[in-house]
Parts: sequence; structure tokens; C-alpha cells
Amino acid sequence: MKRIILLIAVACVAIVAIQSCQYKKEAIAYPAAATCDTAVVRYSVEVRNIIAANCNSCHAANVANSQGAGYVLDSYNAIRPYAASKLLLNVIQRNSGFSPMPKNAPKLSDCDIAKVRIWIANGYPNN
Repeated sequence: MKRIILLIAVACVAIVAIQSCQYKKEAIAYPAAATCDTAVVRYSVEVRNIIAANCNSCHAANVANSQGAGYVLDSYNAIRPYAASKLLLNVIQRNSGFSPMPKNAPKLSDCDIAKVRIWIANGYPNN
């Protein structure tokens, strides 16, 4: 009888131990989801940095006519119309009917796309 009780107790402890590690496994497997902070999204910090890192090599004023099809994204005033029309969001999400951006490069991370989406949903403030 004591062996059965001991076996049940060990099994319960093992189940609890295995289940308690599940969160840590997800955080390791999906680090972007665990670290994507979209609580405060500002143009001057998050959005400008995303655009600078992924878009300005083709879409800055000095290169846009030769590589970026005339789309300039290197300042708030330049990017605002594309945010307002949702063109920016559609191309970075790679929606059907839109040219996928960044061109000839991997899709932006889900976190970066979420930050741009939130900034646009908040009325694309110049903050």
C-alpha cells in the first residue's frame, strides 16, 4: 500500500514538474513573441528605426528615384501619406496585390510589422 501511495506521489510531482517547464520552452522556441513590446510605439523611436534599417537603402531621398520607384520614406512628412493610405502596411505585410517589401529581402519580423500596424492604427502620430 505504501508503495502505491509513493508511486502516485512521484507521478504527481513529475507531472507538475513537466507542466511547469512548458512556459520556458515556449519562450525559448518563440523569443520574438516573448520580447515584442508594443505598449508604446512612437514614430521617432520604433517606426523610424524599422524604416531606417529595412527601407531607406532604397527609399531615401538620395536613392528613391533610381531604386525605390520614387517612394521616399526617410522622414515623417515623407512617410505620412503612405501610412495614411495603408500602402506602407500592405507592402510590409506582403498582402496580395501589393509589391512585397523589403524587395529581395526577408519579410519584416512579426514584431516590427505589429509596431508599424499599431502606429498607423493610432493615427500615425509624429511622436
